[in-house]
Amino acid sequence: MVFFFLLAVMEQGWTRTLTWVLSSYLIALAAEWGSINYGIPFGDYSYHYEALSQDLVIAGVPFFDTISFSFLSYVSYSFAVYFMSPLSGRGFGLIREDTQASRWSWGTLMLGSFLMMVIDLIVDPIANLGEYWFLGKIYHYPNPGIHFGVTFANYCGWFVVALATLTTNRFLDIWLSTKGLSRKPSVRFPGMAFFSPLFWTGIVAFQLGVTWLIALEHPEGLDAEKTLLQAVTGSYLIAPILFLAWIQALKPSNRFPQK
Repeated sequence: MVFFFLLAVMEQGWTRTLTWVLSSYLIALAAEWGSINYGIPFGDYSYHYEALSQDLVIAGVPFFDTISFSFLSYVSYSFAVYFMSPLSGRGFGLIREDTQASRWSWGTLMLGSFLMMVIDLIVDPIANLGEYWFLGKIYHYPNPGIHFGVTFANYCGWFVVALATLTTNRFLDIWLSTKGLSRKPSVRFPGMAFFSPLFWTGIVAFQLGVTWLIALEHPEGLDAEKTLLQAVTGSYLIAPILFLAWIQALKPSNRFPQK
């Protein structure tokens, strides 16, 4: 959350950052409440409240689980803007030259939603093995899915919730602009273009690191071979995204005309 606030405030200021937190939290809370009660939109799953006795739980949903959608959605959105925007500078001094189109085109919103769903493709399978690391067993799927126990509906739900969050903030951004609140970044300095790609990479790399660790340690009761496959396929999944992010920084056609 600290890194999220640093990134979001630098890119869009305090007002839009706070509206992002509030709107994303409410959308995620509604989605999780709908899922644990009616199976919509994430599918059917149940929290283990005995394992959440030290956590703040609101409407049956752990607060910190829901608030995480704020930074997961924003970093995915910002990473999408990186892909869709022209860049200026060279090497580690790159600066992202956002435009209204690169920030809020439907292509950006769809890409940002997809990148958030990819995070969940890494996070949820290892979270589902929480009893083997410090997370703990905080939830389960009554009817486990084919993707390492995670249901297809869960991933579809993440995409829908991400798209709803990004679309809501698109209209909030337009509304704030009509009220005279500028969206100009509060700061701009060389290398700032890499913040969101590195943030996104850090999130998935941490979760993959946990997956590799427990797969190689193979604690008692764990299907180590299946978990190793989970780690390998997760690594294959993010590799092309990171490769394309690197190419984006190298492509001459992405360079913003120098003044």
